[in-house]
Amino acid sequence: MNIKKTFFAIFLFISLFISLFISTCLVAQNTIQTNKLFQEPKPILFGGGVVIGGSSNSFQLGINPELLKSLTPYIDLGVSMNLYYTSFNPYLTFTSKTRNYQYGVGAFTRLWPLEQFFFQVQPEYNLTTNFNKDMATGLSQTLNFGAASLLAGLGYGHHNKDGMTYVSIMFDLLNSNQSPYKMGQLRAQPIFRAGVGFPIFRAPKKN
Repeated sequence: MNIKKTFFAIFLFISLFISLFISTCLVAQNTIQTNKLFQEPKPILFGGGVVIGGSSNSFQLGINPELLKSLTPYIDLGVSMNLYYTSFNPYLTFTSKTRNYQYGVGAFTRLWPLEQFFFQVQPEYNLTTNFNKDMATGLSQTLNFGAASLLAGLGYGHHNKDGMTYVSIMFDLLNSNQSPYKMGQLRAQPIFRAGVGFPIFRAPKKN
């Protein structure tokens, strides 16, 4: 009789444990699903930066439009374009007039290990059309060439559902001689960028 009571008590305890475990799992699953339903979908952001520079014998103007999507609070993915115009005019020892038009596309990943600091990797490819005129002889030529680049660096900024702002410094790790980031320099040059972005598409909220 005592054995039957013992088995019955064990069976009852196991049944209660299984019921409690199943109930806990169902509540946890329902909580996760509810949180996902009330989580606001992240928008697609559009923005970029503008580059303006020059000196007494040179001038540069460029834009870097980009599209960005935050997958998580720590990972952004995006695509970007480069559109640059650069001119070099004769001055002192310069004997030629040069015009460069550069077009490029790339994709980037931004990792945010801290709330306002990110690490960025951006492979891209740029095409350059170069017009060169010798001011002494009047002869001119046009060259077309392209180069791959792999930009990597650090930045500071923020990104949320209302937009983004950032500043960054990167280097071209490939440092090709025909890269627009080298263009006759002896070593890889720092690439400074700053930009803003605004939401252009928001997924409808789940009710």
